[in-house]
Amino acid sequence: MQAFAIFMFLLSIGQGAVVQASGLLPQGESPGKAAEGPIWARGATVLDLSCTSRHLPIAAPDHQSSILVLCKKRKDEDPTYSLRVTTSAEHKYEVPLDEGAHELLWAPNSKAFFVDGGTSGYAGFFVSVYRIDASSGVQKEDLTKAAQTDMVASFPPCKAANRSEALCAKTAEHPDYKMSAVAWTRDSSAIDVFAEVPCSSSYGGIMCQVIGYELSVPDGHILARLAAKEIQEHWTPFMAWKMHMPDPPVYGPPQQTF
Repeated sequence: MQAFAIFMFLLSIGQGAVVQASGLLPQGESPGKAAEGPIWARGATVLDLSCTSRHLPIAAPDHQSSILVLCKKRKDEDPTYSLRVTTSAEHKYEVPLDEGAHELLWAPNSKAFFVDGGTSGYAGFFVSVYRIDASSGVQKEDLTKAAQTDMVASFPPCKAANRSEALCAKTAEHPDYKMSAVAWTRDSSAIDVFAEVPCSSSYGGIMCQVIGYELSVPDGHILARLAAKEIQEHWTPFMAWKMHMPDPPVYGPPQQTF
């Protein structure tokens, strides 16, 4: 997926813009130096991780709630980040931000948002969903467990041709394929998630294989599955990168060791 190259470029230069008390940043607009825009979800807002003194909250679609990126930095230490969520009732909640978080997309109903990110250029892409509940505050959800399991069943790692035996056994037991959300769907009750086997030769004949999932919020049930061609046909307007159609998977013997 070409998105990884853009991701590594952004990591190398940093992202720009944060918050100004005088206004709100409309969703989908990237502040300051973050003119490169989102990597995964075209409608998302790039998170400002610059740790500057000027910040712009990311407004919810209803313009009643907003999110502000907070940076905590001590001398000679890497900064840590969190999100301050201000609700329509003026309640404020602070939630930690995962390492590698890059962009955020509010649900159309303004009652939830997701964050996409990645921990490396070719693997470790993730999505986290945050729900705003009037009684319990902001709840973070990982919805991708069922999708991870389905990816292993769809593209068995230990049957791939030229696979790494050590990696395939680890993947089969603890799948960690790339998962990135591109849009909200079903009246804000589900997200569209692009799942991909990392494009590394260690995965052999299944490298770069993809499936699109509609996952329900908050339980992560698989509501629909889309093949690569269906993803390209139906999700292209929501994707921030140009999708590459993978070759068919190849199954066979593992890598030869001498």
